[in-house]
Amino acid sequence: MRFCPKCGTMLEPVKRNKKTILRCPRCGYEEVVKSTKSSEYKLVVKSGKENKVKTTSLVSEGKVTSRKKEEIEQEKEEFYEVFLDLMSEEEGS
Repeated sequence: MRFCPKCGTMLEPVKRNKKTILRCPRCGYEEVVKSTKSSEYKLVVKSGKENKVKTTSLVSEGKVTSRKKEEIEQEKEEFYEVFLDLMSEEEGS
């Protein structure tokens, strides 16, 4: 299995003039197969409904985590302390 040096997509084997060429379906990059083994790359053509695959994924559980009011207030206090320190340093310069 080889990958496109331009975009990283997996190269697909294509027959052209009795030669097997590896072609990138995304950007069109092509390279000739330099192997002497004819069984290294096989072209498999499938058609029909049995080849359709339906996939699903679970993105999130819907769990919302919120911070406590005390955590938010503490973060605000820390922010203002740092902010006021930086402002006083700039005024002193």
